[in-house]
Amino acid sequence: MAQHTPGPWIVSLDPRYPSEPCIDAVIDGVVWHIALCHNAAGPDDGSAEANARLIAAAPELLATVKDALPLLRADQSRYEAALAVLAKIDDSLPQSSENH
Repeated sequence: MAQHTPGPWIVSLDPRYPSEPCIDAVIDGVVWHIALCHNAAGPDDGSAEANARLIAAAPELLATVKDALPLLRADQSRYEAALAVLAKIDDSLPQSSENH
């Protein structure tokens, strides 16, 4: 599986789409577009910006969940839930017991 673009990711506005926030990564001074959030994709005018903030936080969320795995072992259901979510993202992590 390919690896995601390294973070941090930021929310910015592309002049071509001034009302639709985009998510970018800046790597070695080069801006890489990750995603564009359309205003029509949510229940209100603020949803595109809220979606963009959520997507931009994805690398940090992924790292936080990976770091929390050892702490979650004490609660098997939460540990399994975290592994299931991580399996959607990263195939190099241990699989949950449900997958064995």
